Amino acid sequence: MEFHDSPATYPLMEGGRGGGKSIALLWEAIYMCLIVNGCNCLLLRRTLTASEKGGIEDHFLKYCPRKFYKSWNGQAHCATFWNGSKLFFGHIKSDRDLSQYQSAEFLFIGWDELTQFTYSQWDYLKGSNRCPIKTDKFGHPVKPRMAGATNPNGIGNGWVKALWITKKPPAGEMVLNYKPEDYHAIHSTFEDNFVYRNDSDYISKLQSISDPVLRAAWIPGDWKILAGQYFQNWEGVWDDVEKKYVGRHVRELGAIGFQDWQDHWISIDWGYAHATCVLWWCRAVVADEFGRTVDELGKPKTMIVCYREFVTRQMNEEALARKIATLTVDPTGRERVPHISRIFLSPDRFNKTNEEHTIADKMGDVLREYNLPRPERANNDRVGGWQLMTTLFDTSGVVVVNSCRDVIESVPKLQRDPKKLEDAIKEGNELFLDVCESFRYGVMSYADENAIPRDVQVDERIKAIKDPTAKYMEYLRITSKPAATDIQVPVPPRRSPWRRGVQ
Repeated sequence: MEFHDSPATYPLMEGGRGGGKSIALLWEAIYMCLIVNGCNCLLLRRTLTASEKGGIEDHFLKYCPRKFYKSWNGQAHCATFWNGSKLFFGHIKSDRDLSQYQSAEFLFIGWDELTQFTYSQWDYLKGSNRCPIKTDKFGHPVKPRMAGATNPNGIGNGWVKALWITKKPPAGEMVLNYKPEDYHAIHSTFEDNFVYRNDSDYISKLQSISDPVLRAAWIPGDWKILAGQYFQNWEGVWDDVEKKYVGRHVRELGAIGFQDWQDHWISIDWGYAHATCVLWWCRAVVADEFGRTVDELGKPKTMIVCYREFVTRQMNEEALARKIATLTVDPTGRERVPHISRIFLSPDRFNKTNEEHTIADKMGDVLREYNLPRPERANNDRVGGWQLMTTLFDTSGVVVVNSCRDVIESVPKLQRDPKKLEDAIKEGNELFLDVCESFRYGVMSYADENAIPRDVQVDERIKAIKDPTAKYMEYLRITSKPAATDIQVPVPPRRSPWRRGVQ
């Protein structure tokens, strides 16, 4: 009843298995068809097979009284009601299927298992969520709406959670004019369903599921987990009390000890229709949660640090290069960084299409104007990159500055490819996919640690001595000896084979 009475533009039935979500979605569509003469409504699943075999279409044929509607067309998957309204059962397996709804008009669009869809598919169908009929048969105004029903599991888990549960759309997503009140989440589990709440056999089957992540998604409907999550060792979340991102892999900017002699680098996953994600990297001394910057042996804790992000859409390569140049400043914001050593770009952006110059060429021309290096192909070893990220998370070898919101929220959303478990999914144009690609480029392409310069080593050694006299004597002793790199060993020229006997 809460779902049916919701005034929100986008109500969502969410929670565990057996909560009656699909049935509620079905009856909302039937109700709209009954009270608005001559309207069209649409119920969507990922595939038609899912709708037919025990799914929402099967529910319609079983539970909707035959006298409610005039006819059923099984080939067109459409029910026609006595008042001229029509209820269509459709599918969107990929973005190619969106074109069939381009010119259609639907008063109500229901998405069964919403997390199986991408945000771009949901966003596209908003253009078809309209109706020329302005009042129902009772004279009340008609409001076009889209609704969903889902468990917290699937490729769209991240964007559904952001819009309905946390009410914080990703910074890089183009959710224009977002109004939290338009998104109403109604939670339900099998305990709210009088058919299953006392069904001990069904309950025991749910509780016997061995996968703890899947069990949490299907019983309580816990949005804190994600079945199939690739990086289950990632620790970085939003703290509602402290109002900031916290966790083992997240640091505030003040906890990062940037060293002038360390190189910085940039990784870019470029897209136009897809999101473009630019990340800035370096190695730095990082304080732990207790403020310690050295390990048990007194060695500085040096880690890979992702300290800045920029996410955008539909920005051409030359404008992007200029934007990168303006953002490439000292991590503390004081001055421009002179030592961006390398820039890694998506490998496919080096391919020539119809033009003489590649996207990488055009970006490079602009970057050189600002004394930044030209882009080079990022290491595109997908499996190796994901495994390296897993290792770095396990060993606390990488941290993200807490201002990099999209990175922190994207990493835990990445899911394994069910057909190739060592790899991650590639489908869709979800923001988290592009952010994770750029992150993988950044750690996989350039993660070597620079040798500490001699003058830095000398300075650190002298600073550790407390006695002023001893400190001065040590300074004289060190500086009186040439460094190994200062010693030049003469190498005799290579002799030609026919002059072996000549000195």
